[in-house]
Amino acid sequence: MINLSFVRALCLALLFPAVASAAALDDYYLAKFGQQSPLYKSLEAVSATGAGEADRCRTPLFRRLKRDWKLLESETQKALAKYVTRPTLSGEKTCTPVNGHFTIHYTTTGANAVDTTDNNGNGVPDWVETVAGVFEYVYDVEVNKMGYLAPPDTSYDVYLMDLAPQNVYGYTQNDGAGATSISYPSYIEIDKSFTASAFVNARGGPYAPITSLRITAAHEFHHAIQFAMNAYFDTSYGEMTSTWMEDEVYDSGNQLYIYLDSYLHFTSTIGLDAVGDGGSEYGRWIFNRYLAETQGSRTAIRAVWRELAQNGVPLGATSPDQGIEIPIPPVINTVLQGNLGNNFFGFAKRVVLKNWLSHLTDIARIPSVTPTATFTTTGAVQAPINALPTSYSFAVYKYLPSTINGALEIDFTGLSSSVAVSALEINTLGVTDYPYDPVGQKITVPSFGAGDTVYLVVCNNGGAMGSPVVVSPAFPADNSTVADGAGLGTDGLALDANRLAIPAQSVSSSKSGGGGGCFIATAAYGSYLHPKVAELRAFRDRYLMTNAPGRLFVAAYYRLSPPIAEVIARHEWMKSGVRCLLLPLILAVEHPAAALGLLLLVLGVTLRWGVIFVKGKMQEAAAV
Repeated sequence: MINLSFVRALCLALLFPAVASAAALDDYYLAKFGQQSPLYKSLEAVSATGAGEADRCRTPLFRRLKRDWKLLESETQKALAKYVTRPTLSGEKTCTPVNGHFTIHYTTTGANAVDTTDNNGNGVPDWVETVAGVFEYVYDVEVNKMGYLAPPDTSYDVYLMDLAPQNVYGYTQNDGAGATSISYPSYIEIDKSFTASAFVNARGGPYAPITSLRITAAHEFHHAIQFAMNAYFDTSYGEMTSTWMEDEVYDSGNQLYIYLDSYLHFTSTIGLDAVGDGGSEYGRWIFNRYLAETQGSRTAIRAVWRELAQNGVPLGATSPDQGIEIPIPPVINTVLQGNLGNNFFGFAKRVVLKNWLSHLTDIARIPSVTPTATFTTTGAVQAPINALPTSYSFAVYKYLPSTINGALEIDFTGLSSSVAVSALEINTLGVTDYPYDPVGQKITVPSFGAGDTVYLVVCNNGGAMGSPVVVSPAFPADNSTVADGAGLGTDGLALDANRLAIPAQSVSSSKSGGGGGCFIATAAYGSYLHPKVAELRAFRDRYLMTNAPGRLFVAAYYRLSPPIAEVIARHEWMKSGVRCLLLPLILAVEHPAAALGLLLLVLGVTLRWGVIFVKGKMQEAAAV
């Protein structure tokens, strides 16, 4: 089979030495912006495979371009100069909403022309008004409700451009004019319509243009906030946060899930703070969701950016265009009070178990981690050799039993202090987390048999484990300047600006996920992750674990129910019977108002008949 890439390279090297001698860096940037010579483009077409997936954001590309600007040939600089300055539109027009947070720049002529449909006849194209409305909503959520610092721009500039030929949704660039030491103005360019096939038919689609507009606005405006808070921010974490923000502002968009494959399938080689590779930095947004869930508040993420703002200008830097950035792990570790390592270990476990606490209807969109290896064994085994040289990375190994019942002992020798390990046993009774025994240098799963699966999680935690993970009230004070409460998104979704509506966590049980397994319900429904079991766990955490009598009841339940659950799990007829017995409780949990009404009705009827009965007896006594 002919390697077309080799043929192309050979042609460039032998037939066109002038082209082949161009610097690799120049070729890279010229190709990214479609500015190669016609001759080079024709040679590239020999092995072209199509435009491919559109870039989510080119903010990182522009940061790299400005960093490398002085290394480029003068001809390359001339070809790319128009991309590093504010755009100029032929026949430019502007639209500024009433409150003036944004100025939308557009044109109705030429390649960048927007759809001129104007149904309300006010002289402004309807699409431009839609763009303005979406950005105003994003501003209201991210600045007014979430409490992020607004960009320093008097009226923020958004340019509607034909970005389909560049195959990109949008980007944000910092602007030196009006900058302070760390806070920089910026401007945004987004596609003029999002009607091109690369946007509409992107993976996970099709996506309506309004959906692409909303998630792009939420993403890019947070970059504007990032430049305002500290323009020396870590580029990869900037993308992680902007991508995470898409789903927090517009939960119905859901495009961010398509980027998870680029990270979750490579967690053993890509660290949390890895340099962006054009894919995994977008997939790493999932760590921000974990932080928000474990802290019960989105303000955990805002605290990271506020801490970045306190870092000032990094040593040796005079401009963010130099490419000197603030490393993000120490910043997150400070916000988590020295607990980043343990939080990352908890994150690794949650990725394996998929026991997420928010966006519950979208959990199925999150891909499972592929085990590095699968072993069928029982008894004492040597732990697999782990090569996790990168901090904040993790690997997963799967174990299946080779005998009917026994113990599984995973032996470790010379385990590094920067590596944390844990075994997660999953069966019909739920999930049990077996920790590492540092004295015996092993993990022991005492009962490992039919129906059991064990996942060994091996995590390079950066050598900073800190204290055990608990839900901490570390952030309410940080949230005090922002009123919690519901806003209504333009996609019709209710939005709680900062506080996440998730069950409180319990640390009273070794079972993971909401403080332990509902043993009998799990046995009856056959899975710890069954929706009905999840509802009962949420009821337990919200209404029983929050008061002393409830906690006493739960403790007694945990002592008495496991042997009963084991019997139920072995008999299908028992499972069906228990499900019937649990039905009234589940209906009461799902429909508390209706249950209360029914209870009051029963009490009322009972009371009425009781009164009638007593009156009758009294009348009988009086007659006698």
